[in-house]
Amino acid sequence: MNDPRQMAASIVGAIEWQSAVSGYCRCPGESLHTHKSGKKDCRVCVDGVPTIFCFHSSCAPAVADANKRLRQGLSTSWTLTMPDGNVLRAGDVLQSTGTILRREVYLARAAAESRHPGEQLVLETLVAMAGRFKPELFEKFFWPFDQILTDSPLLVADRDPDDQFRTWLRLWPANSTVWIGDIYSTGRPEHATHFRPLSDWQKIGPAMGNYTCGSAFKPGTYSRSNANCDGTRFLVVESDSLKKDEIGAVFAYLNNRLRYNLHAIIDTAGKSLHGWFDCPRNKVMEDRLKAALTVFGCDPKLFTYSQPVRVPGAWRNGKLQRIVWLKD
Repeated sequence: MNDPRQMAASIVGAIEWQSAVSGYCRCPGESLHTHKSGKKDCRVCVDGVPTIFCFHSSCAPAVADANKRLRQGLSTSWTLTMPDGNVLRAGDVLQSTGTILRREVYLARAAAESRHPGEQLVLETLVAMAGRFKPELFEKFFWPFDQILTDSPLLVADRDPDDQFRTWLRLWPANSTVWIGDIYSTGRPEHATHFRPLSDWQKIGPAMGNYTCGSAFKPGTYSRSNANCDGTRFLVVESDSLKKDEIGAVFAYLNNRLRYNLHAIIDTAGKSLHGWFDCPRNKVMEDRLKAALTVFGCDPKLFTYSQPVRVPGAWRNGKLQRIVWLKD
C-alpha cells in the first residue's frame, strides 16, 4: 500500500481530509472518552512522524496503540504527489506555508544542533501539527479572563498587595532563594540583596521591585543568570500577541490535556497573563513543549530559566500585579 492516506484510513476509518496529509477522523478510543466527543477532536497526520492526536486524554492507551500500527504501516518508503505537483516522501513534513521540509534539511538541522535526527523530526512534526490543530485548541479549551476569575479554587484577586505577595511566596519550596527586583537588579555585588531566602521575603514584602523569576537561585549569588539557578523552577507561560481572553485556552490545554500542573495565573497589570506551571520533566519534553507553544503564540523567551516575569503584590503604572487564579 503506497498511499499513506489509505494506510491511515485502514486504521482509523473514514477521514475528512483538510489537506493532502491531515484530516479529522473518529478517535480509535472514542468509547473511552469521559466527555462528549466532537468531530474535530481527533486528527490524523501522515507526514513527518505519522500521528493520530485526540484532544481527549482518557483515550490515550487506544490512541497510542493506533499510532504504533500507523507508524509501522508507514515505515517503508512511500511518495505522495501534492496538488501543486510536488512530491512528498516518507519523512518529509508539509509546513503551514505549503512548502515541504525535506528530510535532508532537518537532518542538517539535527547535526548543527547536536540533536538526534529522530528527535529533530519529532520537533518539526510538532510544529506542523500545532499549526493544524491551533484553531480547534482555542475553540475547545476557550477560557476567557472573566471565567478564569470565577473558576479560581481560591478567591484571591481582591486580596490586598501584601496578601497577594505572601500567597505567591507559598508556591515555592521552603528552602528556595528567590530573586525580586527590577530588570537591572543583577550582576553586581550590591545586587545580592535582591536574592533572598523565602523567610527574608516574608518580612520585607514586594517593595524591592516589580519582577521575579520562575527559577530559584543558588544561595550567595548576585547575578540572575542560568548558571546560577539551583534547579528549582516553574514554567511560566505568557504571550505578547494573545489577548487575556485567548491565552486562557493555552493554560487550560496545558493543565487539562497535557497534565502540566497549573499553580497560579498572574495578571501583569498590562495586556498579558502569566501561567505558573510545573516545569517539563526533562530537556526533551521541554524542547517539544517550546516548539508547540511558540506556534500557539506564546513567548519562547520564558523557557530561559532566568527570564524575569512580573511578581504579584507590586504596582505597575498605578495598577496591581495580582494573582487571579490559584490552585487550592
